[in-house]
Amino acid sequence: MESSAPVAAWVVLGAALAALAVAAWVLARTRPQGGRPAPRAAAPERPPPSRWAQDDLPGFLETPPGTAPPPAPPRPPAVAAPDDGAPDGAAAGRAVAALAAAALALVAVLAGVALLVGGDPAPPAAVPGPATTAAPPTPAPTPPPTPQPPPVPADPLPGERGAGQLAARSVPLGDDGVSARLALGGLVLERRAVGVTVGYPGVSVTVGEAGAALAHLRLPAWNCLGDTAPADPVAAGCSPLGTEHADLPAPALGVTRDGDALRLTGRFATYTRPNGTPPAYTGRVYELSVTVAPAAPLRDGEAVAEGALFLGTERAQSLPDPRLSRIRVAG
Repeated sequence: MESSAPVAAWVVLGAALAALAVAAWVLARTRPQGGRPAPRAAAPERPPPSRWAQDDLPGFLETPPGTAPPPAPPRPPAVAAPDDGAPDGAAAGRAVAALAAAALALVAVLAGVALLVGGDPAPPAAVPGPATTAAPPTPAPTPPPTPQPPPVPADPLPGERGAGQLAARSVPLGDDGVSARLALGGLVLERRAVGVTVGYPGVSVTVGEAGAALAHLRLPAWNCLGDTAPADPVAAGCSPLGTEHADLPAPALGVTRDGDALRLTGRFATYTRPNGTPPAYTGRVYELSVTVAPAAPLRDGEAVAEGALFLGTERAQSLPDPRLSRIRVAG
């Protein structure tokens, strides 16, 4: 980067020379014309004093009473004041202009010295530019992680609150996810001294990317006489016990995928929805395993689903109703 001192010196020198020219012009204008001052005008001679200064008879004889007075003698012209070459104001202006010219000449000399001393600065060393390197490849934007549903307690106590938070939720399928639902026949939940408690489950699941999954269980329960689950509990005279529900997200829900077929495993803690009160856990947990797969070739990514639900040694087979058991594969 060049120093600004030579530039400033040139500016000062130019301004001083311009001002010096102006001062010279002022001196030329205020210089008197001619080399010598004009000669003084001769003063008119005064008449000799009258020897009758104290006698009025001569005047009486020259102008007797009744005669017009003689005309007044003409006044002599005013005598110019001595001129020493120029008026006092012009002399003062020349003195000021001379002082200004001397000061400007001094400034011009100083500016010239500054130019001689610093007028040829050494050229600045060349600064090497930054090394040109190939820009690193822009990494592909990573998709945001799929939000995981909140976990549920593994062994909730009977009557514990906080159930049902995931009842209306699902996970996004993404580009290759699967959603399915199954309606299943009855299976024995508990054996009693007289009769059995049976359930007729319904399962739905959504499986997305990065291991996201969420399953829902609907389990209407009945008390029936006998030792098996009848096909129609109403016709068999069973007593309804109400419907239990359960929601299980991954990773507590294990999902194994084989093509378009799924296998779900997990411990489903059930809860009930009493009228007028929030959902509450029943304290019962069912270790379930569910299989679901297309029962026919997919059309527009959908097909009738088939599968089974396993609880211990009990098994419930899916119902052959295409409206209740469906599977959908994204992509």
